[in-house]
Amino acid sequence: MGYNYGDAHRSALRPGKSRLAGTGLVADELWLIGHHEVTGRPHLSLRALGVGLAGGLLAELMTAQVPAVIVHNGYVRPLYHRNGEPVARFARPGEPVAGRVLDLIMSERAPLSARDWLLFLGATAAADVAGRLELSGYVARPSGRRLWRDPPPVPVDRNWSHCALLRAHAALEAGRELTQYNALLAGLVLACGLGFRFADFPGAPGRAAEEATRALPRPLRELIAQVQLTGDQAVLSTRK
Repeated sequence: MGYNYGDAHRSALRPGKSRLAGTGLVADELWLIGHHEVTGRPHLSLRALGVGLAGGLLAELMTAQVPAVIVHNGYVRPLYHRNGEPVARFARPGEPVAGRVLDLIMSERAPLSARDWLLFLGATAAADVAGRLELSGYVARPSGRRLWRDPPPVPVDRNWSHCALLRAHAALEAGRELTQYNALLAGLVLACGLGFRFADFPGAPGRAAEEATRALPRPLRELIAQVQLTGDQAVLSTRK
């Protein structure tokens, strides 16, 4: 029971590829969309954005070349081979951030709810993904300190952030081919409350969000729904 998008969107980390193509990792794209392209400041509350980024990290495990986890009936569950062996024992993510997430999931004796994972991973997801982007050269920390805090990481090139937003918006353009990667990215953007970032594009969307995400497998649609529900609850709890 796995869903594979292949490595088509992971090409930006390979030699000779333009950085405008992105890293191909959906949480990286979401981080660039969720932070100002010049100042690096988040466009949402840290809690809401963290939930979205946590959803991106889970999505990466679900859409890896060999998917290791699934979201089903509100729970994040490891995938197993027919012989009963966990997929994670033989297939490891190609980078450490998703690898640590997978290790945490596999360390639990019983599956935990998607909401619990989104809130737990969301507490550090922004910093974790920023660190990954920094290693790949997409963001950098300005030199110097401001008062008692380090300056936030900022995109090295604002065009890279804009291209990430373009890829997400492409899922809502009726004249564009709908890819599963773009549909997933757009679904996460809208689910965590970043839909207002699409306001820079002229005219109304030609394709409804529901139509775009309908192209996704059910586990990914459920993950997006859990991100929206958990994010909404997080926002409401901060207003009380």
